[in-house]
Amino acid sequence: MKRGMIKGLMTGMLIGGAAATMYGVMNWQTERHWNQQIRRSGRWLSRKTDEIARML
Repeated sequence: MKRGMIKGLMTGMLIGGAAATMYGVMNWQTERHWNQQIRRSGRWLSRKTDEIARML
């Protein structure tokens, strides 16, 4: 009984660790995507500001 319980706990830890890793990777990719979007928006805003300043 004890051996089966330990095996079950080890399996659960491995599966849980793999799931946590995948969740972390997915969050990292989403975070990276949002950071890229923000940088793109910042560059666009900077270009528009420069264009407006040249017109004045």
